[in-house]
Amino acid sequence: MTQNNLIDNLTYFVRHLKSIKSPISAHPGFSQYLSDIKEYYIDAHAESRLALWPCLDDKTHETFFDKYYFYQDTWTARKVFEIHPNRVIDLGSTALLVGIISQFVPTVSIDIRPLPASLPGLTCKRAAITDLPFEAGTIEFLSSMSVIEHVGLGRYGDKLDAQGSIKAFMEISRAIKPGGHFLFSVPLSHTPGLVFNAHRIFSKQQVTSFLPHFRLQEELFLFPEPGSETDVTKLKEFQFCVWCAHMIKMDS
Repeated sequence: MTQNNLIDNLTYFVRHLKSIKSPISAHPGFSQYLSDIKEYYIDAHAESRLALWPCLDDKTHETFFDKYYFYQDTWTARKVFEIHPNRVIDLGSTALLVGIISQFVPTVSIDIRPLPASLPGLTCKRAAITDLPFEAGTIEFLSSMSVIEHVGLGRYGDKLDAQGSIKAFMEISRAIKPGGHFLFSVPLSHTPGLVFNAHRIFSKQQVTSFLPHFRLQEELFLFPEPGSETDVTKLKEFQFCVWCAHMIKMDS
């Protein structure tokens, strides 16, 4: 592509953006984007075929990532690797987490909005967390990361139910066998509350009261960096940490 053709194409591109009132042309990095193209095409080795797709927000000093999900999901993957169950039943966790886990442990992903994914080792089924398609006391390992706090709030298309989270804990307790593992995470603070329709916030005492037949094996407090349980008391109203818990069902 010649410099003249390039300039003509860029001129047309800018006019088109302005004609449709695209916010891209007003972005502070857009002029640098145009300069970069012109500089790039001074090189005789530049590609002859060109399409324009401005990516203007990626020149950051650090790579952005969601710290809650990063620490939560890596913790969960480590626990699965250490325990190495015969099968993982997952309720609504992220697609990336269940996809990775399924590559070293067969995984069944249950969701009211099932994953439209095809991957060896991963089975995706549609079901509600309050009505699981499993007999009582049959699940060896169940995970549900950042899910239970949403149940019954209608955010994801489920029915409104003020006891949605309690019913989810009860159904999970029914399905897990004695000695079975339950990994989950929920928003945690010193005082329970509701942020409608985003999520509920629980206290640790509240959650453990929902699971009287389970003992706590391991826990992680995310603020979003890993912290300690004493940091929970410092949270202000409606602030929360993410509490990751590994519980084991006790013999009846």
